[in-house]
Amino acid sequence: MQTTTATKAGNAPDLLSGILSVQVRNEDKITEQDRIYCQNQQEMLYKTLDQIDRWYAIFKEEAEQYREERKFHYEENGKVSMRDFYSYHNDRDDYSHNEFKPFDILNDMVDKNCNANANFASRIISYFNKAYYVSVPVPEIDKKTLPMGFRPVYETYVDAVIGHLGGKSFRETAEAELLNRFLKVVRPSCWSKVKPELKKDKIMFPEILRFDEFYLSYNRNQIHYNYRSNIEIFCEGIAFGADDTIHGSSNMITGFHADNVDVSGWYDLTTTSAEQIRFYKNGRIDIRFKDCAAAESCFKRLRLDEITLRED
Repeated sequence: MQTTTATKAGNAPDLLSGILSVQVRNEDKITEQDRIYCQNQQEMLYKTLDQIDRWYAIFKEEAEQYREERKFHYEENGKVSMRDFYSYHNDRDDYSHNEFKPFDILNDMVDKNCNANANFASRIISYFNKAYYVSVPVPEIDKKTLPMGFRPVYETYVDAVIGHLGGKSFRETAEAELLNRFLKVVRPSCWSKVKPELKKDKIMFPEILRFDEFYLSYNRNQIHYNYRSNIEIFCEGIAFGADDTIHGSSNMITGFHADNVDVSGWYDLTTTSAEQIRFYKNGRIDIRFKDCAAAESCFKRLRLDEITLRED
């Protein structure tokens, strides 16, 4: 059995064609809890792949009796390929066209084999993304070349995760990615005349969100669907800038509901250094800190002092 995985991420090489044996380089960089999760996922995957392979072998043996009659061949991934897949010999005088043929089931087994491998890749990568707040892309499985009987190993995906870190720690990578997301949300558009501003114990962020115009007509300030993620990213950034945590979300706004935002006053925050937040109908958001020093520290940690407006 092969023991690597066929993946493609961006312009990265095809791991299946480039690696014939596993080289465990990075497993010592993950925790025992991480390792246990990955091993359990791999064991469950192998159990499913063994069942798929068992049924594939049974139906493949059944299909072989039609090899001369149907002139079919097997693709690289194990699928059956033939001309006139469904209509062959429908004009015969007997009833053989109604007989069970295993070709559809064989091809379905191949699809299930690919899906199981793709699920495994997604689960391993997603586990690290969720556990460490990083954004490692999930490699794609090449369904045209993935063979039956293939057995991926979780170490391949651990290598992909560690490789994404580029020598940094999980925390360093998470902070860098968080800051990048935050700055994309708060950075002014090319035609904007305003930018985030530090003013004593407050930071003012213009043009962060929009309210749905339909609900505005009913005096209801519902954040537009396209801007829901902006609020989460914004809160994530404020929590990091204020309290050095990467776990921020809109849950840190006491009594906040995205479907009906109060623009008449301040909401309390559960963060320590950042104490309150206020929303405005024009999309501006203000953050009030416990003192001027805390506001300035957050302003600089989030690199807001580096933001410039485009010159006319």
